[in-house]
Amino acid sequence: MYIVTVIPIQKGFQKENLSYFSPNDIPLGSIISVPLRSKNIDGIVINVENARDQKFDLKNADFQLKKVVGVKGHSPFSPAFFKACEKMRDYTVSNTGTIIKSLLPAIFLDNLKNLKTSRANDDIAGEEILNLKQEKLIFQALTPDRLSWYRTLIREAFAKKESVFICVPTRFDIEQLNSELTKGISQYVFSFHSDLSKKTLINTYNSCIEETHPILIIGTGMFLSIPRHDIKTIIIEHESSDAYKQFGRPFVDIRSFAEILSSINKTKLIFGDTLLRPDTLYRHDQGELGEVASPLFRLPQAERQIVIDMKDEVDEKGAKTFAILSNTTKKMISYALEHNESVLLFTIRKGLAGVTVCNDCGYTLLCPNCSTPVVLYGSKQRNATKIVNSRIFMCNKCGHKETTEVRCAECQSWNLTPLGIGTDRVYDEVKKTYPEAKIIQMDKEVITTDKEAHEAITSFYKNPGSILIGTEMMFSYINTEVTHSAIISLDGLLSIPSFNITQKILHIMEKLHDITKRNLIIQTRSPDNTILEHIMSGNVLPLYREDLKERKQYGYPPFKRLIKITFAGSGAETEKARTFIDKFLGGYEPQVFSAFIGKVKGQYVTNTVIKIDPNLWPLLTDDKKIISEHLKENLYRLSPSFSINVDPEDLL
Repeated sequence: MYIVTVIPIQKGFQKENLSYFSPNDIPLGSIISVPLRSKNIDGIVINVENARDQKFDLKNADFQLKKVVGVKGHSPFSPAFFKACEKMRDYTVSNTGTIIKSLLPAIFLDNLKNLKTSRANDDIAGEEILNLKQEKLIFQALTPDRLSWYRTLIREAFAKKESVFICVPTRFDIEQLNSELTKGISQYVFSFHSDLSKKTLINTYNSCIEETHPILIIGTGMFLSIPRHDIKTIIIEHESSDAYKQFGRPFVDIRSFAEILSSINKTKLIFGDTLLRPDTLYRHDQGELGEVASPLFRLPQAERQIVIDMKDEVDEKGAKTFAILSNTTKKMISYALEHNESVLLFTIRKGLAGVTVCNDCGYTLLCPNCSTPVVLYGSKQRNATKIVNSRIFMCNKCGHKETTEVRCAECQSWNLTPLGIGTDRVYDEVKKTYPEAKIIQMDKEVITTDKEAHEAITSFYKNPGSILIGTEMMFSYINTEVTHSAIISLDGLLSIPSFNITQKILHIMEKLHDITKRNLIIQTRSPDNTILEHIMSGNVLPLYREDLKERKQYGYPPFKRLIKITFAGSGAETEKARTFIDKFLGGYEPQVFSAFIGKVKGQYVTNTVIKIDPNLWPLLTDDKKIISEHLKENLYRLSPSFSINVDPEDLL
């Protein structure tokens, strides 16, 4: 009999490993099925010992070992991938099994017997790899320039019998790169994303493993696990995308994981984008990262850029008025419709209005369940035979809905006013002004599936003279230029309370500049805003420098490492949690405050943020870097009711 030590590949399980017994010896690295509580789960074998060697300990144990259910097969990833998961475990204050579960496609684990085994020796050149010096580069340039260089890089790698992995944040990025990089080498290009069918994923994986020629893999971060040992270059394309950061526990950042993995394998790592993150550019300034070429700080430009001061808009009688569409925007749309040209109207929010306030007492209408400001939505039955002009209030956090026949909760007044400009409100205005136009709306309320999104974009391009109204969601599906664009309200972006807001605005503007062929109209009530001035000039280097200056002043990345700890519970539980935080993390000056969502189903949500020197919590890209043991131990003391997010995108 053998005692088998297993790391459970399971989210939400706190222990790092468990022990089971098996009548047979099991190879290290095998994926096995083991019982845990009331079900069987997957686990990876990390140690096997003969039970005779532990006879004394087994006799005196106060528990009984359970039996291994069965062996599923060898792990579908390399030892380097496993080691990277262990390092990411410490960085995210999680456990190895949870990290593996977050970074490995479930289809691979469920179909191990159908997967081919890599023929390469996992342990080859161990000492040789240790002695290599890794190359880390940035490549900040316009998209056409990056793609041209990637084509050259891929062909040079193939000539050296090396493979390349281009990691991208979304499926849309894969489609774009496939169309640009596969000419002449299509038989050696393999694409991976989670929307592929089970059969396609397995067949592509097996073809990828069996191909003896060097290959190009274009895939999302979930497929960095593919054990091709000839991959000598990893490119993190569209590096600034927030889609790289997982939204749920353990909040893994794919960019960080890729850097750790590449450091273990000593593969070349390249961060590529039109505008890289400030953190990455700062590392380049400090000499930590090299460069492919001097970073370019210029945005792509539409043919004509026009800033409209919405405070100066007047009605037909010449009186100043609040307008959804400026007179200039209306003229642009009319011209486009007359000449069968496409129009894109961007807004940051969905619905009719982001908030509703009481004109009498100033109270903001909140969700009764979670205290989040409710959003006013219009009817979604526009394509039906009969149009129903109903409106509702809905909470984007918990989904609570109620009619618009409500009073102010504070003073019982009916005098409520919706504020902000959402997609529904823009749609209604455009439909009223251009009743014959084909209008397509894209936001998460109207478009609920990937299929619907593709159908909407296809319809937009197939019908010249169409108008597309949408949020950031549409950028994941637009694959061709549009003739005219307009940002309906830049102020909605400027008002977002986030230390990353400058970066967010820059990338939205960069995307709109990139896809707009002729006119780009920017509607705002703050035309003198510094951010806008630099964007209009096309040179964003001063903006980057100013952003870094403010980050240093207020203690944000890259000058501080942020760790956000979220707790939800009753009022009494929240007070106990604050006391617990102060006891174990008080020396790190924790900032405790109520979360933006406030209250969820009777539970109060609080955030705790600690700002520490990055040297106390470094990314573990080499064995010389050590995370603060004191801080790590105290964070691991927190119960599962505390959610820990290292390097959060925001603090709300």
